[in-house]
Amino acid sequence: MIIDYRTGDDIVAIRDHSQGVFLKGDVFTAMAMQRNGCGCIILVDIGLKSDRPFTKCPVCDMNDEKTDTIWWVDARMFKRLLTRSEEADLAEVLAEVMSEELINTN
Repeated sequence: MIIDYRTGDDIVAIRDHSQGVFLKGDVFTAMAMQRNGCGCIILVDIGLKSDRPFTKCPVCDMNDEKTDTIWWVDARMFKRLLTRSEEADLAEVLAEVMSEELINTN
C-alpha cells in the first residue's frame, strides 16, 4: 500500500485500530514518521503516548525496542485527508467519468 502523506499532513484513519485507540474516520496530524526496525513497514506518530518498552511489527511480529514514549502506529492505517478544493475537484472528475460511461453504454 502506498503511503500518500508525509509529516505535517492531516490524515484520516481508514480502519479501526486493533486495540481501539482510534476508529475509522478519526483525524490526526502525522507528527513524525519512521521505518520500523525490521524494515517491514513505516510507522507514524499521531500524538498517542505509550509506556511499552517495544513496538511490535504487524507483519513479522518482531519486537522493536523503543527509546521514547510515542505509540508508533502502522502508517498503512491512514490516508491523507483531502482539502475541500481537492474533494470538489475529485467529485467533478468522477461525475464527468460517470457521465461518459453512461453515454457510452446507451
